[in-house]
Amino acid sequence: MPHLNPDIYASPPIGKLMADEDRVLGPLLARCTGDHGLHLTASAQAGVPALPLLGHWATVKVAGAVLGGDVHASGLEALPFADDAFGVVLLRHALETTARQDNLLDEAIRVLAPGGMLAITGIHPVGLWSPWLARRSQGTRPRLTWPWWWSQRLVRDDFELAMPRRVGSPWPRASGSPFAESLLGGGYLLLARKKRPAAVPLRPRPVAVPAPMSGSLASGARRNARQTL
Repeated sequence: MPHLNPDIYASPPIGKLMADEDRVLGPLLARCTGDHGLHLTASAQAGVPALPLLGHWATVKVAGAVLGGDVHASGLEALPFADDAFGVVLLRHALETTARQDNLLDEAIRVLAPGGMLAITGIHPVGLWSPWLARRSQGTRPRLTWPWWWSQRLVRDDFELAMPRRVGSPWPRASGSPFAESLLGGGYLLLARKKRPAAVPLRPRPVAVPAPMSGSLASGARRNARQTL
């Protein structure tokens, strides 16, 4: 019987999958800017892509109804960040481990600045990873979701969406040559940009201006003219 890992996202195979995700994420997010990025992750050990134009990352581990890492809060409440605070929000398998998937995605959208990039990674529900998770997980199993489900949500929320990508090895493994994109990859990657609010063009509006009383204006003008002379 295989050993049950109490934190499946700290296991070597998923660590390898996340490293493969980084190989694809880095170039795609390289031009993202902002003072801060938000890393919502299922594993506190997972690193973040090195983005040269981004200032700093805040990392929050998502485990059911608990948030840890750089902040400690309830996962059933709003994220403790201001609106439009981050230039990049990376959901690294976090939608698989949160107690409230839709709420976490709503919060990620809220704290993402207009024009910012939202990235979602997850384990694809079709393939050899799903039965491996079922055998190795202890307690609550991760909730695997089709990437098209999140695509539909983001389109409805007026995001500019890129096609989902399959990444990583088709089967769980802890070593071996690195993988990037693969048609049978065990993980998926979804990128979407938050649209900026549409600018409302300002049109000059003609306003009727009443003409002054011709008698007084003309008379005053003549008097001023005579006084000047």
